Amino acid sequence: MLSRTLGNGRNVSALCLGAMNFGTSTPADTAIAILDRFVEAGGTFVDTSNNYNQWHGHGGDSEELLGRWMRARGNRDELFIATKCGARTTVPGDPDDAHWEGLSASAVGEAVKGSLSRLGVDQIDLYYAHIDDRSTPLDETVAAFGRLAADGVVDLIGCSNTATWRLDRARQTAAAQGVAQYSVIQQHSSFLWPNPPALQGVRRHGTPHYQHAGVEHFDYLSEHPDVTLVAYQALLGGSYARADRPFQPRYAHPTAYVRYEALRRAAHDLGVTPNQVVLAWLLHHNVIPLIGASSLEQLDEALAAVDIQLDDDLVDQLDNA
Repeated sequence: MLSRTLGNGRNVSALCLGAMNFGTSTPADTAIAILDRFVEAGGTFVDTSNNYNQWHGHGGDSEELLGRWMRARGNRDELFIATKCGARTTVPGDPDDAHWEGLSASAVGEAVKGSLSRLGVDQIDLYYAHIDDRSTPLDETVAAFGRLAADGVVDLIGCSNTATWRLDRARQTAAAQGVAQYSVIQQHSSFLWPNPPALQGVRRHGTPHYQHAGVEHFDYLSEHPDVTLVAYQALLGGSYARADRPFQPRYAHPTAYVRYEALRRAAHDLGVTPNQVVLAWLLHHNVIPLIGASSLEQLDEALAAVDIQLDDDLVDQLDNA
């Protein structure tokens, strides 16, 4: 499999396997088969969180399954494990964002202990601030993550669901404090652009509900090559390929339809699926797609996208559709 180099020189697979539903809506035996196939194909980068999947389980189910799988396979040193904190509920059984732990120094400190225990590891390769908790002073959150990196508890740090200006401010704050900066951002991103008026709504932590990696993010990343974008929900929950899963309203606008038709033409001409073109397009732009698979067939479709070559003319057509 292709690889990508993160900010500190660590190499990871060009696809990241998302484990959110592993052990809950994706049964354990299926999840383990997917993990085994991913590793057999050269995959190393696996993503989870301390709150996965608290909407269907107790939260931490995914980390626990990954921990059991790594111990059974003895493959911890061959993997790059990312997990997150900030959005785990403090009220068991009630995952409403009113009860999320947030990103205070104490919350971060307690959360990382829980993740280390559930994963059964001594160090977390990449630790994300899962949300942008604007109710906590940014310098407090930055310092807390910086201490984890300085103490070797985590290797790299990153953030998710964060506006560009907040990412930049956090990195400037870290530089002023002399601690590690966020070098990875995990953001919703796909081939289609959402309709901006659909991006309304604010969480109780002061963070907009919906953060899509748009033009500002890509512009920022082009100026900061030491920051890597990991794109979640890249395949829009199957909407590119399944008639029974129509696009969400935020993608139901004229520009999106035009881009979707360009995507379909490209897939037809290449003899591949629209999903595979989306992944190949993201890879071409040095984005790491985070793929969620609930079956081996879905995983195999995504893995095959790594070998698709998009020539410059086709990329130009897709970029400007």
